[in-house]
Amino acid sequence: MLKNILKAVPDYMPLTSQDFIRHFSNLLTIKQWDLWVDYKEYTKILGYSCRSLFETVMIYYQKDDLVVAITPLNHTSFRNAIEKYVKPENIHTIELNKKFNRIKKMPELDQCDLVVITHLFGQDMDLTNLADFKKKHKCVVIEDRVQGGPRDLKFSNDFIDISLYSMAMDKRPVAMGGGYLHVKNFHKDFITKSIKFVGNLPHETTGSRLKELLKKIPTFLFYNSRSFLFLALCIADFLRQFNKRINVLNITSSYRKSNPGFNRVTFMQKPSSGLCRSMYENFDNYHKMEKNYDIKFKIFINQFSPKLQSYFFPWFWGDSCLGSYNTIKIEEDLLPSFLRYFTNHNIPTIVNPSYKIFNSHHENDLKVISFKNGIVYIPSLANLKKEEIIYLSTKIKQFYLKYVAYRKKRIQIEKEILTYPLTN
Repeated sequence: MLKNILKAVPDYMPLTSQDFIRHFSNLLTIKQWDLWVDYKEYTKILGYSCRSLFETVMIYYQKDDLVVAITPLNHTSFRNAIEKYVKPENIHTIELNKKFNRIKKMPELDQCDLVVITHLFGQDMDLTNLADFKKKHKCVVIEDRVQGGPRDLKFSNDFIDISLYSMAMDKRPVAMGGGYLHVKNFHKDFITKSIKFVGNLPHETTGSRLKELLKKIPTFLFYNSRSFLFLALCIADFLRQFNKRINVLNITSSYRKSNPGFNRVTFMQKPSSGLCRSMYENFDNYHKMEKNYDIKFKIFINQFSPKLQSYFFPWFWGDSCLGSYNTIKIEEDLLPSFLRYFTNHNIPTIVNPSYKIFNSHHENDLKVISFKNGIVYIPSLANLKKEEIIYLSTKIKQFYLKYVAYRKKRIQIEKEILTYPLTN
């Protein structure tokens, strides 16, 4: 049997058993909930998912000559919505720095209607270079802040118009579904029409909500129960003796793909009363999550020298990455070795399931593709003990010594041999 098992997968559902059960009891509510909440400077609009709300935004702003500037890496649903409502020639990608944590250069445009920013890796991107662009074009700036920074900050910058959030099973805050957006109150027409639009969508039934929650029971156990996951990994390790295709990499990737956080087919829905109640009850339940993420991430990142931090986590600012996904960057050609190495040590990984590029050609595609292809989710820190975090970091460092350091030494030796002057 396995001598070392990390009792965590590359995902985490930040709920107690009591919290999880409450979402079922909320199905009994008969109250009709408002789809918006008024605040002094902004309005919160509720939806079935972050995906459905972004689609709502694009429907509102759509026109034949809509021009959009957008960061090169986006969640699949955002990428698809942009391609659905914007002509390929009117989609312009923003150039990011090598670390993908700061805007390096905005595209040179005569006209721009929307700017769409996707924050990455549990922290807010540096958008300093966007301020003058917005002032020049008077464009609307929208941010996908699902994987952004602290939730006490409702917008990452003062010049943001709309920020979008998810409340799915592995997000912060969490309501086992749903999403919301914040929009500045001077966008009065958008607020009025969007609330009406969401309210007129097909209604999510109580039965549909119940079905989605029931499907999450095994997921809750996999993500949260250390003993349940231990048993599952032991069974997988035993079966691997008979079939090499049964391994932790294939199982983890397949399970996550077939068990999404919400219905991806009929996502354009009005949230049910049960879902609305869960959202209202949990708008502010992110503080405990962020504290846990902060503590665990500091333990983890401090196991690495500055050199290794820069190599494996180039986007790291120095503050904690507040997300359930523990993300690492691997050089594209070393990815198979990394996956094989971690699989052989029964450490679950998932190759970039979230971030996509556009189907049409854009500048800097090769750089972006290489970066995208090297993104890997490793076990979520939130559910790990300190000794497990140290074990995980040790395996990463051992991989570096075995594959990266060796390769650098080999390249240097080859260079010396090939450049050394030949003699008769």
